[in-house]
Amino acid sequence: MNIIQRNFFRLIRCGEFKKQEQIEPMSISKWNKVYQMAMMHQVIPSVYAGIQQCKDQFFLHLSEKQMKEWEKADIESRQTNKQEEENELLRADHLTNPLLNKKLQAILDDEQSDIATRQLLLIIIHITRHILNEGVPIYNLVQLGKYLTAEGYRVDFLTLNQWLKKLGFTPMAQLEGALLIQMFGFSKEEIPFLVEEPDKRVERVAQELTEFTNTRAEEFYFSQDSDSVFVHTSNSSAILGHIRRSAHYFRYLPSETLTNFFASFAHSLSHIEE
Repeated sequence: MNIIQRNFFRLIRCGEFKKQEQIEPMSISKWNKVYQMAMMHQVIPSVYAGIQQCKDQFFLHLSEKQMKEWEKADIESRQTNKQEEENELLRADHLTNPLLNKKLQAILDDEQSDIATRQLLLIIIHITRHILNEGVPIYNLVQLGKYLTAEGYRVDFLTLNQWLKKLGFTPMAQLEGALLIQMFGFSKEEIPFLVEEPDKRVERVAQELTEFTNTRAEEFYFSQDSDSVFVHTSNSSAILGHIRRSAHYFRYLPSETLTNFFASFAHSLSHIEE
């Protein structure tokens, strides 16, 4: 990681997880890139909290104008994130693989199971869906870390691991746990569902977090001009990125990765005019 990325994650660790970190000196332009990165990954409140935590450090130099921009963005981001979280609660939790989805619904419909454990399962699945469709989401990984810190004592991790195994999500959950260690300084003991040694390939996966790209899966779709028989895609780079992600994560979750790709492809075809 370069200095921008290192300070970016240090500030998140300080702001959200109360770690003690020393910020490296950066120029105004580099601080602007940290701001852009925080905006892109929807973690302005986390980074701003880190800035407040480290504001007395010698090397944390922000102009008055920059501080006002951070403060304004923090307020706006909290409102936006809250609205998105509320909208997310209204969405049905499902998988694209029919067999896996049937198993998931049976787990969610079991009123005897623990609510906190089900909630953690859904967070892990939600992150997985983001990974397959948009890339690794820093915002959601932060939420996973916060949930483990605040609510982990209420979770039945034995049952959770059984569910993950039943759904075939164990490798993906291990990846998410390894990312918490790599990015946010968690220890293995703080992630009870991490039953294996962290994947050595996690560094390559983590690098995807810091790329300055923001291509979303829904940005690509196929369409057809009214005066032409040819079909074209709205964003060729988006579909290529989706293909690369599907190929990259296939080894972690083969059944859902395959059906997820074809479900996204079928959805994109729905834009073609008949």
